[in-house]
Amino acid sequence: MRGMKPGAAVCLTSAVILAATPKAATAVRPATDLHTQAQEISEKQLARFGEGYWARIDRQRHIVYVSALDETHLRQTLHLLTAFTDAFRRTLPVSKPAWNVTVILPTADDYHRLAKPFADCVGYYSHRPRQLISIDRGRTLLHEFTHALHHVDAAAAKQSHPLWVAEGLATLFESSRITPEGLMPRTDGRLLTLRRALRDDKAIPLHDLLTMGRSAFMKDAALTYAEARYVMYYLHHRDRLADWYRRYKAAFERDPDGVKTFEAALGNRLFLIEPAWQKWVLSLRMPRMERSAQQGRLGLAVKNHSRGVEVVGMVPGSAAKLAGRIRVGDVIEQFNGRAITNPVELTAAVRAAGAMQTVTVHLIRHGRRTTVLQPLGAPDAH
Repeated sequence: MRGMKPGAAVCLTSAVILAATPKAATAVRPATDLHTQAQEISEKQLARFGEGYWARIDRQRHIVYVSALDETHLRQTLHLLTAFTDAFRRTLPVSKPAWNVTVILPTADDYHRLAKPFADCVGYYSHRPRQLISIDRGRTLLHEFTHALHHVDAAAAKQSHPLWVAEGLATLFESSRITPEGLMPRTDGRLLTLRRALRDDKAIPLHDLLTMGRSAFMKDAALTYAEARYVMYYLHHRDRLADWYRRYKAAFERDPDGVKTFEAALGNRLFLIEPAWQKWVLSLRMPRMERSAQQGRLGLAVKNHSRGVEVVGMVPGSAAKLAGRIRVGDVIEQFNGRAITNPVELTAAVRAAGAMQTVTVHLIRHGRRTTVLQPLGAPDAH
């Protein structure tokens, strides 16, 4: 995941999983059946959304795209997800798809209607309809797309993987580079959360993280997501990620939490791995001026606030970070003349503003209203 798309407002936890992965996989369909299914999905979704939407079918990768994006941005997004899919499959030993994944990139109004229970998010993946819906084209999109690709593989193996695995992979690849060798993770803002917890002696012991149930995992999602990411990153750093994943699926019935296969992949007991992992995490550094291809126009992570959206983070090297005019803790009320009441509206406003512009942002800082002029970045994202 490349870095987070500047301008893409994201949930604090990024992912929404609506149903557990089914324990029984659908029988693998012949390719011709999947082609027919893809055509039926595209026709059904176009009839559902109506005028202004496009449909594209990737028959090789079994993905159906339904989009309200203009042709240029649709082409960019398809190119990204095509390259990401191929790199994901070079990175992990995964099965061929048994179904088509549907990716819907709607208008802001349609997203509001579809995602009412998830107003804090700008994208989510739902297992049962095998459907990803996102207004974001950056980090959230890649996070949820990883969920979709992982779900295909886990279901093919008739397995339901725990949250540390699902969210560990999604958070790992949301911030990664696409290379000929596969997806190459990079450090991201979650590192700051994890390092702070380690230094304050508040990090979750690895054994607890790996055996944690859903409710406990989601109780402090900012920390568990960060830990799960950097556990996966450590496996990648040690060149053991693909080996661990292969071992894990093979031993799933005996080791559903993945503790034993984690130990086997790294060649040591968990209590001995943990201090080495912590030392490695504390040695990592955030790149100061890193800007990846497809990063974009603003670069904020935000969450809902009663008076707008609150800024909770910034992407290193992004337009917002470089300008220094918007600060963490600010509450954005209006962006380029548009009232902002949730993250989706901010994403839509940034997209509508266009690239390489300077826009007016009305915000609340320390309880007082103020206005800043914010330059936006290059046109390769939003």
